Amino acid sequence: MNNNVFFGFISLIEKGLHLIILGMVLALCVNEVGGIFTGGGLKVESVLMLFIYLEIMQMVNIFFSTGKIPVRYPLYIGMFALARHISFEDIKGIESLYLSASVALLSLALVGLAYRNKLMNKRVPELPEVE
Repeated sequence: MNNNVFFGFISLIEKGLHLIILGMVLALCVNEVGGIFTGGGLKVESVLMLFIYLEIMQMVNIFFSTGKIPVRYPLYIGMFALARHISFEDIKGIESLYLSASVALLSLALVGLAYRNKLMNKRVPELPEVE
C-alpha cells in the first residue's frame, strides 16, 4: 500500500513537471512568434525553432494521452537542433563533419526504429491445425 502512495506521488510530480515544460515551451513559442512580428522578420532559423517546440509539445501531449514518451520524438528534436546548429552557427573544419555524422546517426536510429516496428507488427502466418 505504501508503494502505491509513493508511486502515485512520483507520478503526480512527473505530470506537474511535464506541465511546467509545456508552459515553458508555449512561452518560448510566443516569444519566437513575437520576435517575428516585432521586426526580427521571418527567418528559417525561427521556423526550425518553432518546429522543435512543436515536437516537444507533441511529446508532452503523447505523454498525457498514453503515459509513455516515444523514443522517436527526442530523435527528431535532436536532428532538427543539430541541423539548425550546422546551418546557422559559425562552425568550421572537422566539427561540421562530426555534427553531420551525428545527424546521420540519428537518422539511422529512426530507420532502425521503423524497421523494428515493422518486424514487431508483422504477423506470423498461422499453421493449419492437424487433427
